[in-house]
Amino acid sequence: MEEKIYTEAFVSNLFDNMSMSYVGMNTFTSFGFYPLWRRLAIKKIQLKEGDMVTDLLTGVGECWPSILKHIGNSGRLTALDFSKGMIAKAKKRKQDYPYYDIHILEESVFENSIPDASQDAVICAYGLKTFQLSQIDDFSGEIARILKPGGQFSLVDVSLPRIGWLRKAYLFYISKVIPFLGRILANEKESYKMLGVYSRNFSDTDTLLPLFTAKGLEVNSCNYFFGCAMGLYGHKP
Repeated sequence: MEEKIYTEAFVSNLFDNMSMSYVGMNTFTSFGFYPLWRRLAIKKIQLKEGDMVTDLLTGVGECWPSILKHIGNSGRLTALDFSKGMIAKAKKRKQDYPYYDIHILEESVFENSIPDASQDAVICAYGLKTFQLSQIDDFSGEIARILKPGGQFSLVDVSLPRIGWLRKAYLFYISKVIPFLGRILANEKESYKMLGVYSRNFSDTDTLLPLFTAKGLEVNSCNYFFGCAMGLYGHKP
């Protein structure tokens, strides 16, 4: 079971099931912190007018407003995800931005059509936790492959606080409370329960940093709200 939950087929099906409720549930259950941490992650890098930006594991496109306001209609946003449900919602969202160049790809993050050294920046919000360490190693390699020299990246995901009492409270919340709310509000208890499993298993930044540096990337880490979320950001020399 442990290996199965990290396959693309399993994760894709999970997010297909959550696609209708994902935005509302995440905003509500995080008390608004998910959108805030997403915006803070994008602020970690310097996007500018005309940039080519890839939003990996784009979901329903929640990062788009913060990206598009910087790159304008002369830039290009490539939004990639392997979940059909999420991509369907993203395509609907694209209609809200008729004057922007948004290219949506329903592809694997590990085998995609984005050209080598073509992107000025890469963003990924709340997708890392669904990867095992070996997959994050491959993921960091993809970031290094598609970034131009000097290109930047910023990633954010939930993590476990190191403060003992906060860690216990946080684990209880994501393992028990969020699945309960998922059942009551979205009839998706099991799907939201899995997010707690991924969060418990997720590696910390100390483990992840060497994977990115091994791919030739300059990388830094940061924490949000006492370690309830973590960020990795940097650039390709």
